[in-house]
Amino acid sequence: MSKLEKQPFSKADGELRYVFLSAFLENNIVLVQAIGICPILAVGITLQNGVVLSVCTAAVLLPSSLFMSLLGERLPAWLRPPIYTVGAALILLGAAIIIDSFISHELYAALYVFLPLTAVNTLISFRAGGFSVNHNPVVALTDALASTMGFSLVICIVSAIREAVALGTLWGKPVKLDIRIPEMALPFAAFLLLGFISALLQWSKSVIARRTRRKELYK
Repeated sequence: MSKLEKQPFSKADGELRYVFLSAFLENNIVLVQAIGICPILAVGITLQNGVVLSVCTAAVLLPSSLFMSLLGERLPAWLRPPIYTVGAALILLGAAIIIDSFISHELYAALYVFLPLTAVNTLISFRAGGFSVNHNPVVALTDALASTMGFSLVICIVSAIREAVALGTLWGKPVKLDIRIPEMALPFAAFLLLGFISALLQWSKSVIARRTRRKELYK
């Protein structure tokens, strides 16, 4: 049993910080583990889309992770995926109704395919169905929050860049840019952006690691 599995957990031990930083940045669910890419490529074209998908992901992943942490080990392995998938689908059905009825018909029309698909997103199955089952609720929720924030950070950055460059807007408001590249709305542009951001993350990690080694050498 690892030190993060179900056992008495103390925040003072720094374990929550380790879990959060690992899921949020160091092992980012999108940039490092290549999970949850599909919605970014397809509908991460405007910042509004990115924010809505981020909120929907949080609305599904947080309760799913808590449920699987509390009860997952008591359930047969074959029964776990149907349970959290049905629960996620019900949550997203409510989200779809709210978006369509109270927020924006256009936004719902842009996302209506990907809202139900979020229920079977590999991000949900990988974190709620995998990590959370073997960890206590505090750790599971910390991981779910960090994973959601990591996904949200990436999709919002990519969506904002694509909207500004392809459409000349940000959150639907015109922005002054000297360049306009409509092709940025295509999926291959999101692939390129994800590649650049992932490379930047890896470079940052290598720089931090080198500085850490130098400090240890000069102690």
